[in-house]
Amino acid sequence: MLNRLPMVRRAALGLAPALLIATGLTAAAVPPAAADPAPRCGIGSCDDEDGGSTPGAEDGAINITVWGSGTTSGDEGYEIPAETVTVLPPCRYIQGQTGKEYYEWIQKYGNGRDPDGNPIPPYPNYEQYKDDTEGRWWGGMCSSEDYDGDISEFIEYSDEWFDEHPGVYVRPGEPVPVPPIPPRLLMEVAYDELTLPDPQIGWNPRRDGDGATVVNVPTWLWLDDGPVELEVHAAAGDNEARVDATLSGMNFSASNAAPVACDGHGVAWTSGATSDCALTFTRSSAHLAGGVSTVLAESRWSIEWFANGEPQGPLDPQTTSATFDLPVAEVQTIVTR
Repeated sequence: MLNRLPMVRRAALGLAPALLIATGLTAAAVPPAAADPAPRCGIGSCDDEDGGSTPGAEDGAINITVWGSGTTSGDEGYEIPAETVTVLPPCRYIQGQTGKEYYEWIQKYGNGRDPDGNPIPPYPNYEQYKDDTEGRWWGGMCSSEDYDGDISEFIEYSDEWFDEHPGVYVRPGEPVPVPPIPPRLLMEVAYDELTLPDPQIGWNPRRDGDGATVVNVPTWLWLDDGPVELEVHAAAGDNEARVDATLSGMNFSASNAAPVACDGHGVAWTSGATSDCALTFTRSSAHLAGGVSTVLAESRWSIEWFANGEPQGPLDPQTTSATFDLPVAEVQTIVTR
């Protein structure tokens, strides 16, 4: 892990530049807590009944509001209540010395020199706070541990951040500086908080009693009233990101049946309807363990994201899966559905 401070910040912490570049200033990470949005899933977890997240008070931690909505296979819409997630951005402000401490440090030691040997200027107007023992300087710190990229990209990102976010003096009662949170970071939060449920499957034929299907008859399979569309929003300050997930297809496989991949989420059987989401079993399940065929159902989700309403392109797709036991019976006469 590499932590970086701007050259103007180093004297304020009373640490040598070489030490700061090599080891950095440790900042405790505040992980996002799982949140329970609604029984149909969408943010954080499908199963967490406690919900909520605990905002931290660590230096530089920010609160991000996350919320969303979904639509089920039965075309029923639902809302995902807002939750707060606390994260550490790659670059943030951290608390430094008081005005008096910083002034005395500069007078005694100066602010050092940069790698080219040039004097490093102190914070602008630092002299006017020379007697203040309550207000403090807040300066930037960037940590590679919280950056999604290689070290060279991190250094370029942090240099640009330092140029745009100089040190700020904060008196008691004044708000701590919070720089704008880039939409990409908000997207990462929304994507991480997106929870896609395991598929629950309906089928037909389905015999009364044991739910068995029948040999040599296409067994229709479909998503049984689960989400097929989800969107999760993450917002902080003036920026917002949205991650949209759409169930684009399903895969089914089982013993004694050829696997099938179908677009969409299947169609519940009704007289006169058609579907390409069906397994045809060539043998009964009597010889299998437990007398059932284990069916693997997979949901394929396509995902894209938006920054302040503008499309930004696709993200890595996700797949969820579940298995269920299906008895397969042989019958002498095929009954109508």
